[in-house]
Amino acid sequence: MRLAVLADGRVVALDGERAVDVTDLLPGGSVAGYLDVAGEVAARVAGDTGFPAAGLRFTAPVAPRTVLAAPVNYAPHKGELGDRSPDKGALDARQMGLIVLAPASVVGPDRAIELPDLPGREFHYEGEIAVVIGRACRGVSRAGAMDHVLGYTGLLDITMRIGPEGQEDRSMRKSFETFTPIGPAVLTADAVPDPSALTLRLARNGEQCQSGGLDELIVDVPDLIVRASALVPLRPGDVIATGTPGGVGPIVPGDRLTLTVDGVGDLVMDVRRRAW
Repeated sequence: MRLAVLADGRVVALDGERAVDVTDLLPGGSVAGYLDVAGEVAARVAGDTGFPAAGLRFTAPVAPRTVLAAPVNYAPHKGELGDRSPDKGALDARQMGLIVLAPASVVGPDRAIELPDLPGREFHYEGEIAVVIGRACRGVSRAGAMDHVLGYTGLLDITMRIGPEGQEDRSMRKSFETFTPIGPAVLTADAVPDPSALTLRLARNGEQCQSGGLDELIVDVPDLIVRASALVPLRPGDVIATGTPGGVGPIVPGDRLTLTVDGVGDLVMDVRRRAW
């Protein structure tokens, strides 16, 4: 099942070329409540003719209260930025823990990535697969971690790189408004028998720059959930970004990023200069 949120707030299930409105079935009209009504949603999709999905405009599929990200969780990304790599490339996700991102940085494909006018700074893309939490958990075990997963979505982790002018905190450099686009939909966990088979591809202006899969993670999805739930209580709709493969690079206003995650679809984001 793919669940998405239209610009007018309605939640739709996407089934091939068809969209079915399931807003009324979801607690609070939110994708985050899907696990409690999965059977009802499936029955609606099976029996409703719906309407064409082509041309629909989507916003962020969830509104997380907590956003966490795994740094250096793919070996090819370790040290690829040289002196600007975290800890000069000496550490990876096993030692570094999780980064906290501002929930206000999350946007959907109805927005654009807006770069602040900060001379001397460079901004980079990082394409990722994100885990969306569907059941609240705190201190969960590895054996029970996957029971709390609602599904998976695409996530772009836009990052301001450290330059000669400053040494800003890493969470701050990733937390500007619009720096965490997600979407375009959530692929529910019941449609993903083996999450390690999920892959991503990222293109900048039509040229592929990144590719990778969850089977390559240094710290895998269950352990990321264990670590995250030991840090804070996780609630439905919260998001854990699993890390980016090698191939990160700069973006400038006028660029277009396309992140493709198996089964989720294309998250297409234009890059602009912030107007204020």
